[in-house]
Amino acid sequence: MKNYLIIVLLISFISCKKDKKNETPSLKEEPKEITFDESKYVLDSTFAIGDARRYGLTAENAKSSHPTSGKNRMTTVIDLAEESGMEINFPSGYYGMNLTLDNRKNLKLRFNNSEFSNVSISQGAKENSIPENITLKGTLNLYGRLGLTEAKNISIDSVILKTDTAKNLYKMRNTGCHIYHGCDNIKINYLEVQDLGSGSEKYKYTHAALAIDGWNNNPQNVTINKLYIKSTDRHGIYLTGSDHIIKEVVIDKFGVGSAKEMDGMQDADNKKGEHKEFTALWLNKCYDCYIEKITINEKDSKGKYTAFFDYGDESRPSEIDQMIILNDNPSIKIKKDSNARVVVNEMSNN
Repeated sequence: MKNYLIIVLLISFISCKKDKKNETPSLKEEPKEITFDESKYVLDSTFAIGDARRYGLTAENAKSSHPTSGKNRMTTVIDLAEESGMEINFPSGYYGMNLTLDNRKNLKLRFNNSEFSNVSISQGAKENSIPENITLKGTLNLYGRLGLTEAKNISIDSVILKTDTAKNLYKMRNTGCHIYHGCDNIKINYLEVQDLGSGSEKYKYTHAALAIDGWNNNPQNVTINKLYIKSTDRHGIYLTGSDHIIKEVVIDKFGVGSAKEMDGMQDADNKKGEHKEFTALWLNKCYDCYIEKITINEKDSKGKYTAFFDYGDESRPSEIDQMIILNDNPSIKIKKDSNARVVVNEMSNN
């Protein structure tokens, strides 16, 4: 049996977060009348307004030039979405490219099991615009990474990260979801990571299936309704920052790969090699965060720790309502820093 954790004092913090805990990421918006003239973008008027095919975009020709803009058709359609404010509907299929939304604002895009290598929502250089007010509806299938940096007010419906090296532009396994420095108010309804990779220098910065971190500018207000990690070679979740809510987590398998060529991690004690001690759930400098239910299966896992409750703040503890360990492996421990501040309300081992 895992040792029960010492529950920190100041339980009163729980009540002030009840309303936020009960929220579910919502992508519903009131319809708005579109008055933008999109005629210069139209290549096939048989498709409805807002259908990407109306503007000549399909999965097969996304990289082809648009005859009006001179840019590729994917960039042109995203330009249209940003300029007009209309929701653009992307057909299914493998697009053979990254979906790059860096520096974009006020986008509403809908996907239908559309497939890309990476999705990037980033500021890039400091002089560039911060990406904000972006809504991605429907289901995205990715073969690389979902990455956000300095992004604000982002709502994502469903992302499934898969491994298929033929569809990954860099011929790699998938490298998970990374929500990095400066991010605020990120909402994801469903996130699935099927197979996080490792094994070479290519995976130098691949640390966890879900990594939420950023030195001295850690993310705030990340809400995930459901997170399913089917298998990760390295850590399952590395969580830093404040006011995050994850309602349901399932981790089937963690720590099954290699730390070879792996770089250090933000806010970790890398000199002690903590970053290479694979953990299902690692909370570090994590303040006022809440996980409603997490289930960790240790049957085929090879990580060192079920959980690592690292540095915290007594005045801003984090809370796990229910923690379930399946196929409890006595050699996989729970590690707790002397400054850890985590409330675990219920723990069970099977």
